[in-house]
Amino acid sequence: MPGFVGHTVANTALLVGTTVVMRAQSWSWQDVMAVNAGIAIATFALSPDMDLFNSQSIKGWGWLRFLWLPYAKLAKHRDRLHVPILGTAVRWLYVLAILTLILILFRFWFRRIGLSIDFDFAGDTEDILYNALYLADVFLGAVLADTLHYLLDVITTKLKRLVPRRFRERYERYARAHYEREHRPAREAIGMSFKEQR
Repeated sequence: MPGFVGHTVANTALLVGTTVVMRAQSWSWQDVMAVNAGIAIATFALSPDMDLFNSQSIKGWGWLRFLWLPYAKLAKHRDRLHVPILGTAVRWLYVLAILTLILILFRFWFRRIGLSIDFDFAGDTEDILYNALYLADVFLGAVLADTLHYLLDVITTKLKRLVPRRFRERYERYARAHYEREHRPAREAIGMSFKEQR
């Protein structure tokens, strides 16, 4: 697999490429920016690697990453939720469910303390449709980024099988040592340093 840096570089190239192609086809700047926002969101915040709890995308959520623990436990890496359209939709619906739950909790809490806030989504049908089309552009950008992510994973896996076994084993030992060094808990690292000092 290319890793976070490889996927980020590829999605940056995708972002530049889609901007050039869309402007050449006379898309409005608003549509271009919406598609680019979808690519950026799918690269940094909602990547297909959200099923790996130690991935760079989940680390980007900071202390809110615990919200992704159920998703990471239920979804296996590279299963059906790793494919572009289905996986993208499920991750976006997961975020929508979390936001809805938070909104319901805040509304309940506001009522408990005596505040009354009405959430009114009434508006002109044309305005709602107009904004929904921008959301469709954002989703299109996310699907494009996830498709490129998936293709890179498949291609690099196929290419890795072409490398002779002894070189693969050497790389896997290096990758395992790097992973253990980067992902061990801080307490273990502190405990080891105390043991080493004795």
